[in-house]
Amino acid sequence: MKHFDVLSKSDLKAFFKYSPAEFSRDTARETLGLALGAALYTPGSRQDIASKILGGNYRRGAFAGLATLIICLEDAVADAELVDAEKNVAEQLKRLDAANSCQLTEGPALFLRIRSAAQLDGLIASAGKALSILTGIVFPKCDAENLRAFFQALDRASEAAGRNLYALPLLETKEVLYAETRQHTLKEIYGILKEKADRILTVRVGATDFSSLYGLRRPVERTIYDVHVVRDCLVDIINQFGRAEDGFIVSGPVYEHFSTVQFPFVASEAEKTLWEEVQLDVLNGFKGKTCIHPSQIMTVNAGYMVTKETYDDASLILAESGKFNGILQSPTRNKMNEVKPHLSWARKIAAQAEVYGVLNENFKPIDVLNHIRSNQLSTQL
Repeated sequence: MKHFDVLSKSDLKAFFKYSPAEFSRDTARETLGLALGAALYTPGSRQDIASKILGGNYRRGAFAGLATLIICLEDAVADAELVDAEKNVAEQLKRLDAANSCQLTEGPALFLRIRSAAQLDGLIASAGKALSILTGIVFPKCDAENLRAFFQALDRASEAAGRNLYALPLLETKEVLYAETRQHTLKEIYGILKEKADRILTVRVGATDFSSLYGLRRPVERTIYDVHVVRDCLVDIINQFGRAEDGFIVSGPVYEHFSTVQFPFVASEAEKTLWEEVQLDVLNGFKGKTCIHPSQIMTVNAGYMVTKETYDDASLILAESGKFNGILQSPTRNKMNEVKPHLSWARKIAAQAEVYGVLNENFKPIDVLNHIRSNQLSTQL
């Protein structure tokens, strides 16, 4: 897999100084967690999951750029449909497992969102070695009580799969949101996740569940950062899990509105707000984002492209680290770079640049995004 592979070779050369690197589910954990980017949810009740993946539809057309697909057996499936959805997921995984492996090399990386550890055990029994198709398991509504059971079930699933599956714990409960319980709950969860850090790909957050606890829902023109009770919780989650020395990757919250590209191309209100929210995600330390519609994929991933100016600053800091600890003038002579305080930032930028690429001078991510949108529209016409 490689981000922005919808671009032609000439487009890549025009826009990028360094093109995005390839990655796979076997890529090192730290890099893979960063590379997940826009993670699209699809209900476990859909009966065309395997056929779409094997047919390449999850990397083409409306799904262009998708690197991460999460099959959901939790909120996306009604309780009355759950038994049939569980059977369907097992069948879809078996179909993928039976397919020629070369048909799966282009991705996307597959994850399964479960409801409980017991449900995962049931899928171990019904899907068996077909679980090897998965890259990891999303643990919903995590707290100190259910996390250990989730990890134990993950070990059993990994044994059945014949490969280590990653954990993607999801923080979305009232104990995490409510001010009087938040710090204690986050500290307990952190202690458990710290023990299992080598098994964790990303820590995820559930903004919709958080909002529902107060009966709130933001309109299309507002970002989640405008909902202050949720924003404050996101800040505390980043404070606990975003520390450079721990190495956790925290994924950004879902944006519930979407729109398809229309002719002539003009960014819709939803696209503008999503782009604004992605910029705020990046600024606050979130990497990647949960998506509910294919139209959001490119917008999210484009937010992690690295500009040449940013890359040059990071490269200078990394080059001077270990031999110089003072203040450096930036290559563009418009800011100061302090080697020691900015070192952890520079390392993160270097990793991000490898996965999402470095733009040529005078280009910004929005320029590439608009070009991709225009190309998608031309293809549809």
